[in-house]
Amino acid sequence: MTAKQDFLVEGIVSDMTKWLMEERSVSLQEALGLIYNSQTFEKIQDSATGLYSESSAYNYDLLVSELTNGKIVQADF
Repeated sequence: MTAKQDFLVEGIVSDMTKWLMEERSVSLQEALGLIYNSQTFEKIQDSATGLYSESSAYNYDLLVSELTNGKIVQADF
């Protein structure tokens, strides 16, 4: 990943961490653990997926789906 991509990923992780802490009442360490150990984070870091360029909210929805369903499930629109 490029430095720009790393910067975007850091912003996404920061937002997702804040939202997890607020919505699930978990600690900073727990929120980061949920994110860094998720398939969602792996896919965000994979430049081939392009998820690093999606909004934090979009990626958060993927993470919540993964945490709820045990895997990433995208809703059909």
